This record gives sequence, C-alpha cells and structure tokens, in this order.
Amino acid sequence: MKIQASAILASVLAAPAIANPGVVFTDATGDIASGISTGNGTLDLVSMEVSHTATDIQFKLTVNGNLGSTDWGKFMIGISSSGTKTSSGNGWGRPINMSSNGGMTHWIGSWADGGGGSQLWTNGGSGWSGPGATAGYVIAGGANSTITYTVSRASIGMVGNGTLYFDAYSSGGGGGDGAIDALSRSNASVSNWGDSFTTSGVASGTSASTTGGAFAYVIPAPGALALLGVAGLLGAKRRR
Repeated sequence: MKIQASAILASVLAAPAIANPGVVFTDATGDIASGISTGNGTLDLVSMEVSHTATDIQFKLTVNGNLGSTDWGKFMIGISSSGTKTSSGNGWGRPINMSSNGGMTHWIGSWADGGGGSQLWTNGGSGWSGPGATAGYVIAGGANSTITYTVSRASIGMVGNGTLYFDAYSSGGGGGDGAIDALSRSNASVSNWGDSFTTSGVASGTSASTTGGAFAYVIPAPGALALLGVAGLLGAKRRR
C-alpha cells in the first residue's frame, strides 16, 4: 500500500498531544558534607527527569534512599522562567537562592512526612505569593525513591515554547535548613545545616558539576516535533 506524503503530514499534525520523552539530569551520589545526616540516603539526590505535554510540566526526582522508612526530608525545586525574578530568597524563606537566568521566578516546596504534600509559590516582585497547589504529587518508596511533581505550564510561566531553568534541593525539617544537596552540584553544596547556597550560572549539559549551574530544559516551538515526526515517517516510507 502506498501512503502519500500529504496524508502522513495531515495525520501527524492532527495527532493528539502526547508527553514528550523526558530529559534526565543527573547528580553525583555521596556528595553530602560529612557531619550532616543524609537521612539514610533520602537527602542524597540522584537525578531529575523532566518532561512536558501541551499543558503540563512533570518533574520526577529520584533520591538515594527509602522515603517509606525515613521521611523527614524536605524537597524543593527552584525555577527561572518568565515573570518577575529574584536572586535572593524563595517561597519558603530558606537560605537557598538562584541567580541563574536573572533569578528565581517560582518555587516548589514539598515534604514526605505525614502522607506528603507540595506547594507552588510565585515571586510577584514585592514578595512571594502562595502557597498554591501543584497539579499532582506522588511519592513512590523503594531503595531509590521517586517524587513526581506535575504543574501546569501556565502556573510557572511556560505557556509557549522556550527554555526552563531549574535546580532541585533536599533539606531538613528545620525552617532555617539550607540545600543539604543540590542537584546541580557534584560536590557538597553546604558544610553546615544553616549555610546559604546559590545556584548560579547555567550547566553546560545534563550532569552536575562542581560549579553548580542551573539545568536548562528546552520546550521546542509548536510543530517542531510534528515536523521531526514527519521526517521520520517519510524516511521510513522511502526505506520500504
């Protein structure tokens, strides 16, 4: 059976939106400073997988311990997208900052204890507004536990295409605890519980480095993925 190129193009463009393959950003393990509790590994960040649909962004964080047995850790995501930016502070008032891409615009704070929960905060210029709800929050325990966050693209200023800059952090139960582990840093992010940490610069790839720059997740222009799909289908047709 012969399939016309025009028919392939029409079918691809008419296809419903699906989640794009996730991009995995990795951190070194065992990089928490000596003398600071790792929470049986739960504060040791392993990786973050980021994916998106036409309406949502999903962050899937993996930690190096079982949140089913040690659950006092707090887990946070600093985001720099469109909106008012700040290079000082966050929605929870912890000693964690972001200067990458001009500063932080949104903050996701979460906890694993008490059944777990998450909050979304937005920087409005005169202070942080919130807490708002995330669209989804799921914890899956195990030797390497995962925490999956879903937020609408509109809620974090990513309605169209563009680049989202982010970093993830683990912390303790105290309100003044800092970034005990930062996804972007392949070595210790702080030496003591209350030390300040700043995500600065932009990472050159998807692996943590000693400089700790924010990771970049690119959302391509609408139609770009469809055109790539067309190219693949046409290539397969020619091979057949």
